[in-house]
Amino acid sequence: MIEGGADLAAIARRGMPFPIGVGIRRRANTTPALHALEEQSLGPRAVERRRVYFSMGRAAARDALAEFGIYGVAIERGPSGEPLWPEGVVGAISHAGDLAIALVGRQDDYAGLGIDVEQLSRGLTARAARLVCTPAEMEWVNPEADTTRLTMLFSAKEAVFKALFPIEGVWLGFADAELTWHPERCAFEARLLKAASTAHPQGALLEVRCSVAGTDVLSTTYALPGR
Repeated sequence: MIEGGADLAAIARRGMPFPIGVGIRRRANTTPALHALEEQSLGPRAVERRRVYFSMGRAAARDALAEFGIYGVAIERGPSGEPLWPEGVVGAISHAGDLAIALVGRQDDYAGLGIDVEQLSRGLTARAARLVCTPAEMEWVNPEADTTRLTMLFSAKEAVFKALFPIEGVWLGFADAELTWHPERCAFEARLLKAASTAHPQGALLEVRCSVAGTDVLSTTYALPGR
């Protein structure tokens, strides 16, 4: 579970059955430039913090796309805020603190990819645990003792939702997936309690790799086509 100072890109690639591109950006003095279409997606009223995160995420996404030889494309926002990838590509973006990270893969290989990064210092509360966890999950999380497991579970569920939502636009809440931790694999098994797509009905399973890397929790998952 604990990766220490391990390379985040290597952690993100772990367990992926097909090639993926990974992009990582950390906050610097200069905010990365946006494509003109991305500026339109962001809108002129975005506050500075939102603009910085959005720009870092798009820069990380373009770094990830470059691993597949795709350069200079705009990554606009969909109606629910999801990134709109170039044709034939799926992916996800996440950011926390001074870090933004993106995953991309070929649509022929993956129906969806999910990634989420969270800061341990965020300190999710016991009240948040009641919103995030099913009763079975609460037994593992034990938020009164420590918030690390709660942050891991929260992050893993976010990764699942990011992987599945773009497939058919089905919105999943925290109660729509139940996770079981398998320490020998450093991964959760996520069981859907609600259908996310035709190929991912109620009861479908996804593996979510989850690692603590320094002060960050990083979760990744994937959905395969035609499961």
